[in-house]
Amino acid sequence: MFPVIRIILGVLFIISGGEKLLSPMANFVYVIEGYAVFPPVLTGAAAFFFPWVELFTGLFLVLGLWIRQSLLVLMLMSLALVGIVGQAIIRKLPLDSCGCFGEMIHLPLRSVILLDFSVFTLSLLCLVNFKKTQSFSLDALYARPKSG
Repeated sequence: MFPVIRIILGVLFIISGGEKLLSPMANFVYVIEGYAVFPPVLTGAAAFFFPWVELFTGLFLVLGLWIRQSLLVLMLMSLALVGIVGQAIIRKLPLDSCGCFGEMIHLPLRSVILLDFSVFTLSLLCLVNFKKTQSFSLDALYARPKSG
């Protein structure tokens, strides 16, 4: 079960990061500006780096490479997104969609809170059950036997 959860999380983030990378960067810059949390000087950098982090984290989870680190990155991203989307809801910012999946999927902000909290919870469960999560992974395949 846990390897399946790991792979589903990975595919979700491959799709999310990949869609943003295939779309014009200006689209994601516009989405980030809508949340009004980053100073303008950082918006472009966030729009450039965030999709790559999503894509590589997703790939690592699907392949089972650096699973623990990838799950921790996923947890940090999901908590950050809960905070960013939550402040947008509280401030009643005029956002119709989260921009999480670029132009592919449009989710209302309240649904995104639930999605990101679910990602955090599933990632935590995978970490707590790490031995099972590591099944069918490159990490497990190339793990060095412990000597001693």
